[in-house]
Amino acid sequence: MALIACDECSKQISDTAQSCPGCGAPVKSNSRPANPSPYQPTNRMVSLPLFLGIVVLAPICVWFLLRKGYSTGSRVIGFAWLVISFFFVPIPDALVPASSTPTHQAAASTIASSPASRPANQQPESTATYAQVNADVGCKSTYSDQKKDDIFKAKYKDRWMTWSGEVTLLESDEASLNVDHVGTQDLRVDFADKAAGYNLAKGSELKVRFLMKSAGGCFLPFGGEKATVVY
Repeated sequence: MALIACDECSKQISDTAQSCPGCGAPVKSNSRPANPSPYQPTNRMVSLPLFLGIVVLAPICVWFLLRKGYSTGSRVIGFAWLVISFFFVPIPDALVPASSTPTHQAAASTIASSPASRPANQQPESTATYAQVNADVGCKSTYSDQKKDDIFKAKYKDRWMTWSGEVTLLESDEASLNVDHVGTQDLRVDFADKAAGYNLAKGSELKVRFLMKSAGGCFLPFGGEKATVVY
């Protein structure tokens, strides 16, 4: 309990009193919260000026201790402090490379989990048909070229797909298919087995499973790789 001055009549009264005995004025000190929030200490980081001060001042202090007249114990303490200042003082954020910040780590994690960064045997499977892909990003799409490119990367690129069509162009290591039987070629694939097309024939129907790599248009076919024949 402590004595305080009344705001109205200036008489000394107890800080626990509800009102002044002399004039009846309420004691304002009772208006403070009964349970004030506890003090929450903050973790202060070592600032760049403080860090530089520690690094610069420590060698200066040790240099003075090397002069004549100082005891061995003082010099040991000085050198110990020098070591501590170099190895145990936290490095300020200003000196931390940007590549180690959480934002860059998150970006790196996103890149690592993207389909393009995975091995071919771990790429996701897509059930999209040629008609669906062509309507989204191909010749029948009404979107802008930029939007078609974004849709292709997000939904179709680096996905395993299975399409079938008529063989129009053929080499031992690649083939072109007319999937919708309109025009000439809608899909060109490179075989995983470089001799897979050796015994195939033009004009025959062929079903292939392939990894989608490039978008097609009205004149260019969709491109795939690591294709295998599905029987």
